[in-house]
Amino acid sequence: MTLVEIKKKTDSILDKNFQMKYRRLQEDFLWILTNKEKLRTEYSNKYIAVENKEVKCTDDTIDGIIAKIKRSKRQVEDFAIEYIGECPANLLF
Repeated sequence: MTLVEIKKKTDSILDKNFQMKYRRLQEDFLWILTNKEKLRTEYSNKYIAVENKEVKCTDDTIDGIIAKIKRSKRQVEDFAIEYIGECPANLLF
């Protein structure tokens, strides 16, 4: 196998891994959106980190939740992170 063939194969594998991660993050953000009211009752005014449609950790600040994720030896980009406000957001047009 030539170096060019190895690079193409590696790029293909990396692309598939990226697509899988991206799809999972989309699913997690959709899960957060769909369950926002339920999450608000338990995690009001908190940041939540969701992985595989499950809240893995929470904190009062974005810096705090990032620190918790890093302490667990995980990558921040593996989590859907969202602030759960006390009240639903209103959009002004």
